[in-house]
Amino acid sequence: MRNLTLRQLEILGMVEATGSYTKAANQLHLTQSAVYLQVRKLEQEIGLPVTEQVGKKVYLTDAGAQVLRSGALIGTELENLKRSLEHLRDIEDGLLRISVTSTANAFAVELLSRFLNKHPRVKIHLNIANRKDVLAGLERNDVDMAIMGEPSPALDLVALPFHRNYLILVASSNHPLAWQKNIPQAEIVKEPFVLREPGSGTRETVLRYFSEQGLHIKEGVIMDSNESIKQAVTVGMGIGFLARHSVVVKIAAGYLRELSVEGFPLQRAWHLVHRKGKHLAPAPQAFKEFLLQHQYVRTIDEQGQIIN
Repeated sequence: MRNLTLRQLEILGMVEATGSYTKAANQLHLTQSAVYLQVRKLEQEIGLPVTEQVGKKVYLTDAGAQVLRSGALIGTELENLKRSLEHLRDIEDGLLRISVTSTANAFAVELLSRFLNKHPRVKIHLNIANRKDVLAGLERNDVDMAIMGEPSPALDLVALPFHRNYLILVASSNHPLAWQKNIPQAEIVKEPFVLREPGSGTRETVLRYFSEQGLHIKEGVIMDSNESIKQAVTVGMGIGFLARHSVVVKIAAGYLRELSVEGFPLQRAWHLVHRKGKHLAPAPQAFKEFLLQHQYVRTIDEQGQIIN
């Protein structure tokens, strides 16, 4: 099968996906005859039919299905080859694939901007998602590394803590508890909480923390972003649990108030995370060293602002 081509595999895959030579041709921006010709050449190469028409729909034969399964394996190997070759490139022509949890978005983007000032030709593919999706991307090996709060013990990860993360409780500035001192935890859990969706790291942290204290919070409104939580808390829909750096502007402007609650703020850390055993290409390795060399854990203040 020396003459079998990747293009033929792609065409066969589209025929299978659409169930039609005409639709496959439209998707691939080819003529129907060109699609048909490539499938016939593939059949001549392997000596077996790969499609059959039943009614108005085209289906794969057993041979065609086997060809596509093997083609998928070939595609995976080619992608692995592409990523392996990145290790031989100079850093300035490299690519950094990185995921960031949405809570860390603001300061992570600033760190990446500073890194690009030193390496302006590096290309960055940035994905912003909740903790569950960031971990899924690491597990699939879709990204080189991630910036997140608590790494998962379920994955074999290298986790470098590089940034203090103060988690606080906030309320609207006119909330009855806004100006009280040392609010007991047993009192604060009586208030409705505005929480992130399941899969969010901050949600898991606050639920676990109060559970460890033998307390259970009242789940009120569920939001899919920190900005939505801030807006909901501002208008009095409940108590919010957020990273301090993400609300410092709202607090300074007087819209929100950091609550004085026993045991708070919770001090955690942001981590740079990658899979153990992963061979980092020059660009992601340089970003990792960039964080280490600049020791950002000592140069970011309690509000999450980079100060030098």
